[in-house]
Amino acid sequence: MSSAIQIPAMLDHLTVPETEADVEAWLNELPNAKSAQIVSFVNAHAVNLMVKDEGLFRALTNSNTLLRDGSGMKILMNWLGREPGANLNGTDLIPRIIERFKGKKISVYGTQEPWLSKGCDEIVARGGDIVSKLDGFQETKAYADDISAVQPDLIILAMGMPKQELVSMALRDGAEHSCTIVNGGAIIDFLAERVNRAPLVWRKLGMEWLYRLIQEPKRLFNRYVIGNVVFLTRGLVLRMANTNKTN
Repeated sequence: MSSAIQIPAMLDHLTVPETEADVEAWLNELPNAKSAQIVSFVNAHAVNLMVKDEGLFRALTNSNTLLRDGSGMKILMNWLGREPGANLNGTDLIPRIIERFKGKKISVYGTQEPWLSKGCDEIVARGGDIVSKLDGFQETKAYADDISAVQPDLIILAMGMPKQELVSMALRDGAEHSCTIVNGGAIIDFLAERVNRAPLVWRKLGMEWLYRLIQEPKRLFNRYVIGNVVFLTRGLVLRMANTNKTN
């Protein structure tokens, strides 16, 4: 499947809350799920990966809720005449999700020690009830068995993309109880302060990616420099194709 088909199909699946009130209403409904559900995020990096990975594309478009993350996605959606709505990056939104699950059971699967325990300790300090945790290098069956044993209400996956999205699909399909599975990327590393957040002004300007690039230039060069160019090029090609259709 070509990116000309995949990207519009992914955008069609996005949940796009426009106001803070819309976000709050959605957050308040999460703990009331009647079945297992997946919350995923899509940013420029995710788009670059999914056009080469059919499994990731299916996982994103089969998530119960797929949210826009980052200024790159906003640019793309504006180019294609779509309302981008609120920017809902996981690093800011997942702590708010955790707040909604106070008094409920939380499992965390991902990253490695000591960051896994430090991140879980921070969740507990914020009022969360951690009932289990496993590092992000297990086979899917280990996570499924743990879920069956402890029946968590909220499951945070922090394995990175695309592993977490593929695991989330298997966990949802095998879940025997209602729960919310969140594909959280580096959220546990952020909570454990393994990775520093950008200052607020950088975040408000949509430049957290640049701050992270400055902090880890070797590791993130391909993702944020080359990757952003590739992403924007794909967006421009789609924009020109849409313009030609309307002329």
